[in-house]
Amino acid sequence: MGGVKVSEVGVEGAGEKEKVVIERTRKLPPWLDLVVKTAAILIGIYEILFIFTFNYTLYDMFARMGIKIGILKTFFQPKQNEAFVLAMILLMTYLLYPFRKTEKGFKKVPVYDYLLAILGVVASLYLFVVYPRYSVFADVYQQDVIFGVLAIILVLEATRRVLGWVLPTVVLVFLIYGIRDLNFDWIRFTQQLYFEEGIFGIPFSVMTAYVFAFVFFGAFLLKIGISDYITEFMITLFGKRPGGPAKSAVVSSGLMGTVSGSSVANVLTTGTFTIPLMKKAGYPPEIAGAVEPVASTGGQLMPPIMGAAAFIMAELLGVPYNKLIIAAVIPALVYYAGVYLFIDLETKRLGLKGMPTEHFAPLSYFVRKLYILLPIVVITVALVWGIPPHVSAVSSLGVAIWVAWISKDEIKGHEGFYVAVVLLTTLLMFTGRSMSTPVAGVLFLMAAVLVGIAFATEFAELNEKLYISLLFILFVALTKYLGMSKEQILLMSGVMGIVFSLIVGYISKSEGGRKMYEATYQSMIDAGTTSVAVMLAAASAGLIQGVLTMTGLVTSLGYRLVDLTAGNLWLLLILTMIFSLILGMGVPTTANYIITSLVAAPAIYNAVQNLEPYNLPVPGFGTPIALLAAHFFVFYFGILADVTPPVALASYAGSTLAGGDFWKTAMNAVKYALAGYIGPYIYFTHPEMFLITVHEWTAKTVLIVAYDFGATLLVMYILAISLTGWFGVHIRKELRGLLATVGILSATLNPIPVGIGLASVLGIKLLGKKA
Repeated sequence: MGGVKVSEVGVEGAGEKEKVVIERTRKLPPWLDLVVKTAAILIGIYEILFIFTFNYTLYDMFARMGIKIGILKTFFQPKQNEAFVLAMILLMTYLLYPFRKTEKGFKKVPVYDYLLAILGVVASLYLFVVYPRYSVFADVYQQDVIFGVLAIILVLEATRRVLGWVLPTVVLVFLIYGIRDLNFDWIRFTQQLYFEEGIFGIPFSVMTAYVFAFVFFGAFLLKIGISDYITEFMITLFGKRPGGPAKSAVVSSGLMGTVSGSSVANVLTTGTFTIPLMKKAGYPPEIAGAVEPVASTGGQLMPPIMGAAAFIMAELLGVPYNKLIIAAVIPALVYYAGVYLFIDLETKRLGLKGMPTEHFAPLSYFVRKLYILLPIVVITVALVWGIPPHVSAVSSLGVAIWVAWISKDEIKGHEGFYVAVVLLTTLLMFTGRSMSTPVAGVLFLMAAVLVGIAFATEFAELNEKLYISLLFILFVALTKYLGMSKEQILLMSGVMGIVFSLIVGYISKSEGGRKMYEATYQSMIDAGTTSVAVMLAAASAGLIQGVLTMTGLVTSLGYRLVDLTAGNLWLLLILTMIFSLILGMGVPTTANYIITSLVAAPAIYNAVQNLEPYNLPVPGFGTPIALLAAHFFVFYFGILADVTPPVALASYAGSTLAGGDFWKTAMNAVKYALAGYIGPYIYFTHPEMFLITVHEWTAKTVLIVAYDFGATLLVMYILAISLTGWFGVHIRKELRGLLATVGILSATLNPIPVGIGLASVLGIKLLGKKA
């Protein structure tokens, strides 16, 4: 565990690869490595058992079989669950991340880090032990203060080690203000920031209850080969076309963003494939290094999984997550369309051609294995149907593991036959209780037929593909026969999929089987270690939220912002954008969103709450449209901070992988992400584009939304032509300036400037070289 995290980047004109250091953690001795791995796995096991309530599901299953196992009914309160997770997070942090990033710090764990790791566990588990007493009496004693303050200090230091100085410094400023505002009342301070909100507030609660399931899901997709399939498929699909590698980066990063939720992590996965290919296709390093971060950053805007902040937004707004992903559809499409338009024009300006066919695997191979994308289809359908997010993620995990086993060419078995079995079982798994008995019968019959086919034909053999398929089919058949609910079966299918994979992989003697065993085991570890950064960001953001609510700043700062802008909406939106971008330069998206949603979003809401349609509620919910639009506004700009200089973490990762100049890369990234900077203003002023804000769908409403969408795409196209200076020919500077002006005016979606913009584009196209 630990060590140097590198990406191998191809060097132009050479057959070798250079290693670029992106992130470093300690290289631990075997026994400490085992401690960290155990802590990581324990997070996953604890989350599944007690936070996802798998223990109750197991109890119910055995009880239906006449076996009552009382220990499975063990219950812990949410704050206790969060305390256990934080204990493991702090343990891993202080063992893996040194106090200072020096060579000596990476080589050895000093005594004080052992002490801090132990104190982190103790300070967290103290809450686990005393919270049942507090939940009844709500009394805070002196020893509670000691452990509470210690926990806050350890969280801040852990956050500094993992995420840098900015976020803990911001938190510290708020904490100093908070304790001063309370006249140094440490009892109330501890009660608010340790027992009530603070560390274990809404952000950390959402992380443990929902986001970890998607981190878990994403870790498996990376290890079992599904993410590689997505990237390589897109490269093969687009690579032969002009600018193909860059266009494949846009599409593959968008798809991977639906499961990773982290712009930097996305760059470091898909970027290792796409950036070297872009350079080989002729893109300068500063363009190749900019395309990937822009595409990766948009992953947090792309449904069905939009990053951790979106889950917190659902909690704060009181709007179900499956509704928020519908609201995000048009903005996400506009963002990626904007990036694609820029890349297309940039490619033509540079005169680049497609890459030779020999650089890519046959397209037929990827089409044959298209079923590998089934987990993403499953998770999308489950979320839209309203199945709880964590159940959707875990259920998709079971399908992901199954198709990963089926896709192993080195294990014999007719691929199409097994794909049909997976598809049919998955469809039957989603059926309701009313069909449980006949579905169970069909599944038991399928299992019997499968065994018969393995003995009588070449479609299946007695190997790992058969074993894993039988285990899944028989398990779903049993749960259906017992009359368990759809949600219970979906949850159990994902968890048991991990168990099945470990069992079959462990007994396997084939290379493919051993690889799947190792991938499954490593995924459980990676899920825990990957969650360190997001969990600490959430804990720190919770401290800020706690102080804001405890001191009343959450209200007063919003009013001061309105006063500062004299109630001018546009000035308020611009200031909010600047505030979000500056804050996001050193603060993770989750923490950024928490701060801006509590400070800036209420100010925006107050400015428009009495205007139509903002004063209307989101249909089916009490949340005003004004609040939804305000929260989405700050959410977008918090995400775009990852590509906005001077910090631009995603752009930095891209420039490092490409070997280009950081500032040129970052400025290109800002240009390509223009749809992300202009779009939020359009969506805020035209909230019908969120779709869930429409009260009645009529022919007129459909036409309005279609016009808004088309006009927004035209705006992005006009600005892309202006900034790249190319539209079939090089465009003169004065004409580019005129186009930029028309494009910005068209962002109002007023038909007159939009019409002028459309006429301008058509005119330039017709004039051709005369432009």
